[in-house]
Amino acid sequence: MTQTPLYLNLLLFCLGLYIIVRGSDLFLDSAVWIARASGVSQLVIGATIVSICTTLPEFVSSVTASLKGAVDMALGNAVGSIICNTGFILGGMLFFVVARAKREIFLVKGVFMVGLIGVALALVRPSLVDGVARLDRAEGCVLLIFLAVFLVVNYYESLHVEAPASEGNGEAPLPVARSEWSRHMGLFAGGGLLVAIGAYLLIEYGQRIASDLGVKEAVVSLVFVAFGTSLPELFTAISAVRKKAEDISVGNIFGANVLNIALVTGSSAVIRPLTLEDEWLFRLDIPVALCFCGFALLVGVGRGRLGRKSGVCLVTGYVLYLVSMVALKRIG
Repeated sequence: MTQTPLYLNLLLFCLGLYIIVRGSDLFLDSAVWIARASGVSQLVIGATIVSICTTLPEFVSSVTASLKGAVDMALGNAVGSIICNTGFILGGMLFFVVARAKREIFLVKGVFMVGLIGVALALVRPSLVDGVARLDRAEGCVLLIFLAVFLVVNYYESLHVEAPASEGNGEAPLPVARSEWSRHMGLFAGGGLLVAIGAYLLIEYGQRIASDLGVKEAVVSLVFVAFGTSLPELFTAISAVRKKAEDISVGNIFGANVLNIALVTGSSAVIRPLTLEDEWLFRLDIPVALCFCGFALLVGVGRGRLGRKSGVCLVTGYVLYLVSMVALKRIG
């Protein structure tokens, strides 16, 4: 690895964040256009395509980390994104609005979310045989099976959502010119390429920053990479507050958390078995993610809403989590 100055590593890391967010925007917009032009229902688009596309930065970043052998970064990105989504983004949103949503949204997505994090925690516990914490290919396949079940449930749930009279279970394909198809297919491919380039920069220079600062790669991934790849969820939350559609943001955050465990972690483990070097991933980070999501699920199902007090609890928990990293000398 060629030695580069810290400031240049930081600059290229931030450039990677910008590229991956911009690329995911292009990828999402073009994917939604292509689906609508093909006659796919907007409800189905929201339940499947949007959820997957907003998790694309985490997916590509973790897969890239797995391919490069940075297994702690692969899992750290997924777990850190869940903590950031729930503690910082959802908690921060609740300072400004009360998130009211049908109990079904909290229950269905919430149970999947908490259940999958619990499964992941059980799977990565140190082996009784050799004491090594790992997630192998078979266990990654288990997570991907849960992903398939979640997407099917999400799809059928979307069919029971009351839609405008003009929209049935599907729509007639839009009459569009061939040039428009070519343009959006180009944006789709270009967006995917930008995400791949951004992910490479994030992982490559995230590793270098970790080396320069003397911290573990998992910490860089848990805090900085996770925050950057969670920006689509942050922008969705800001938009939801402005449009008073906070239930959309809650559903998106819960769904993104499910995908972070099932799709991101599962795919990374299938590509390369994850043997963890940072024991705090299963001693602290995954349990914190489980506590945050369990709290949101219990309050949401119990009250049918999440209010400012819940937001204060989540943000306070997120700050304490960051403080614990300093106290444990994982940062600084």
